[in-house]
Amino acid sequence: MKHFVISKRVACLTAAALGLWLGAAPSQAATIVTNPGYAPGIGYEWGVTMSQNDSATIDTGGVGAKSWAEPGNPVGGKGWTHTSDWVALDLSSLTENTLLTVTHSRGTTGNLFPAFSIYQGWEQVGPETHQFNNVANTSWAANLSYLNHEANAGGPNGTDNGTGTTSVSQSYSLAPGLYSIALGGNPSFDLGQTGTHAFVATLTTAPVPVPAAVYLFGSGLIGLAGLARRRMKA
Repeated sequence: MKHFVISKRVACLTAAALGLWLGAAPSQAATIVTNPGYAPGIGYEWGVTMSQNDSATIDTGGVGAKSWAEPGNPVGGKGWTHTSDWVALDLSSLTENTLLTVTHSRGTTGNLFPAFSIYQGWEQVGPETHQFNNVANTSWAANLSYLNHEANAGGPNGTDNGTGTTSVSQSYSLAPGLYSIALGGNPSFDLGQTGTHAFVATLTTAPVPVPAAVYLFGSGLIGLAGLARRRMKA
C-alpha cells in the first residue's frame, strides 16, 4: 500500500481549485478521546476518529523539549516514547483515500520546536519501551509501519544547530485505516532547552485533489456544454 506525501502549498492550491469546481463540502468536528490507552502497547494520550472533510484540534498538555529526538539516545531509538504525545488516529470509516494534513505548532507556554512522525497502524501489543525510532520502524512496535516525519530544528538525530520554526505541517494521501502520530519537540544543540512545552496540533481531512489534467479536462467539458446550450438557443 502506498502513501504519498504532498507539499502543503501544492495541496492547498489543488484543493482550492477542486472546491471551486465541485463545491467545497462543509467541515465537521472529529471525535477526540483523552488517554484511550491500548496498554500493553503504546499508552496513547489521544484517540481521534475522523471522517472526510473533518477537523480535530489538540491544544492541551505538553511534550518534552527533546522528546522527538534526544541526541544522547542510540540511533534507532532517538525518540522518548513517554514524553512525546501519541495520537491513535482512526480513519477506518472512510470509503476512499483522504488528504490528511498534520500541523504541529508551539503552544502558549514554552518555546517548543515541534516535530512529529506518522506511522500506519496502532501498537496494542508492545510492551512499550522508553525509546522509539522517529525516522523508521521501531523494533518493539511490530504493528507500526513508519510513513514519514517532520524534523525541524534539531534534525532527525537532534544534533543540528539553528533556530528552526515554531510550526511544522505536512499533508499525506492515506487509505482508510488506523494510524499513529508521535508529537514531540526537537530543539538544536545551541538552544539548550529542557522540560515540557505546550503545543497545538491540528488534523484535517479532505478529498484527495484531482490531478490538474483531470481538472482542466472537466473544466473544458463544462465550457463545451455551455457553448452548446448557447448555440441551441441561437
